[in-house]
Amino acid sequence: MKEVFTFILTITVVFQSCNYKPQDQVEQKVGPTKKEAIVNIDTVRKIGASIHSFIGKTTEDIEVLQMHTCLGVMLPVIESKAKFALAQYSAIIDHCQRGRTKFVIERFLRYDTNGKSVFVILDELNVETNYPVTCYGNFRLAIEGDREENYLVTFYDNNCEVITQISRIWRIDLEKEKFVEISKPKNLTLTNPDYIESDEDPAFTFPSTGEKSF
Repeated sequence: MKEVFTFILTITVVFQSCNYKPQDQVEQKVGPTKKEAIVNIDTVRKIGASIHSFIGKTTEDIEVLQMHTCLGVMLPVIESKAKFALAQYSAIIDHCQRGRTKFVIERFLRYDTNGKSVFVILDELNVETNYPVTCYGNFRLAIEGDREENYLVTFYDNNCEVITQISRIWRIDLEKEKFVEISKPKNLTLTNPDYIESDEDPAFTFPSTGEKSF
């Protein structure tokens, strides 16, 4: 009698195993909750923009992550019909000048329902800024031939009209759609785009007091 009971139990287990369907397990899976999405955004803010890759994402995705846009400029293109832009994103606004930040090359993708331009991110450069020692700027230069091209340059901001201390330079290659680091040309100097010359003469003195004008 015991052997018959064991045999019946074995048949029952085999029958249940045969009725198992993979979709039964799939149906139990659920998508991420709103709470999980908020946690992911907070994680990006705390860790910094450079930890997560933005390549392949759109500017709409960046808006969901609530990143701060430090910079956004259209890049001059002569031979291509595509529209490109250079942008800088940081998780915290202060990191635009001091902290982890990310420069990206973007290509125009489409307009959204409100007529706003949507770009897709092609390449990225994760850097650490530290104004004024380590600054980054977009320059249009002709240093690899006669044709002017777009470059991203790391430099020391000496608060002068001419920038002389340049450490690294990348060509923004719109054909390859990538940042391409190149060797720094000797004796390269740049015009400081943020330099503002004062209209006042520091040597001017008031006749009555002899004090300098500041």
